[in-house]
Amino acid sequence: MGDLPSEPVQFKIEPFHIPGTNIRRARGHLEMFDDYTVWNTTPFSDVSTLQRIRRETYVWIQLEHDHILPLEGVTVAEEFGPLPALVSPWMEEGSLDDYLKRGFPGLSEYGKRGLIWQVAAGISYLHSKGIVHGDLTATNVLVDSSGCLRLADFGLSMILAEAGNATFNSCHPGNVRWMPPEALRAGAEDEDEDEAKDEKPTKAWDVYSYGCVAMQIFSGNQPYAWIKNALKVMGAMQGGRVPFKDIQSHEVYQQLSPCLNKIPANRPTMVDIMRDLGLR
Repeated sequence: MGDLPSEPVQFKIEPFHIPGTNIRRARGHLEMFDDYTVWNTTPFSDVSTLQRIRRETYVWIQLEHDHILPLEGVTVAEEFGPLPALVSPWMEEGSLDDYLKRGFPGLSEYGKRGLIWQVAAGISYLHSKGIVHGDLTATNVLVDSSGCLRLADFGLSMILAEAGNATFNSCHPGNVRWMPPEALRAGAEDEDEDEAKDEKPTKAWDVYSYGCVAMQIFSGNQPYAWIKNALKVMGAMQGGRVPFKDIQSHEVYQQLSPCLNKIPANRPTMVDIMRDLGLR
């Protein structure tokens, strides 16, 4: 990602009608300022989807938190195609998933606790604003040059997946690893009804995904790391297999294992988690 060309672009900070079926990231540069990520979009014809994207973009642009990736505005620069694209600061270290692959052996216990706190703080902030992330994974938690974590891909990823009539975001099929058991019910037909169940992401959904990200930070492994095929991961989830092995005795696992409860109502809230982790 670091070798992508840097080109001058212009953007304006205002609510914007942004059509799209898929978000693609590219690198741009604002003249005299810092590097930025440009999240490009491709055409959608569904009016209701366009309206939802516009609303979610308007919400995102107003969020301000140390552990949320800022939306600085939109660009209509020709370099990024004929459609408007979202502009966010460039995250030099890439995703948390890549960050852990590169640097896990050098992470101290204190450093790992700091990372799980940062992710919790970001999700807690979203929930305090009435926002459900719905697609939290270690691949869409981004890391800046100072090691600060910032959550990305919330809101819009859910809309795009739904618009494509997909249970899981087709751009990242591996995301199923971080999803809760109830995600498998999304789109499944009820035995007593002809229509599919309408299982929407909830705050409890986010809590399960957060638990998976936190366990990954402490173990260095993705959920169901021993299973390579996403469909087999789904089978393991349906069979009730836990997403992590050999860390059950770890103190952090004992502390955060309630996040992985199969029953959404039995999971803690992010307020509970922040209290247990200790406010900073």
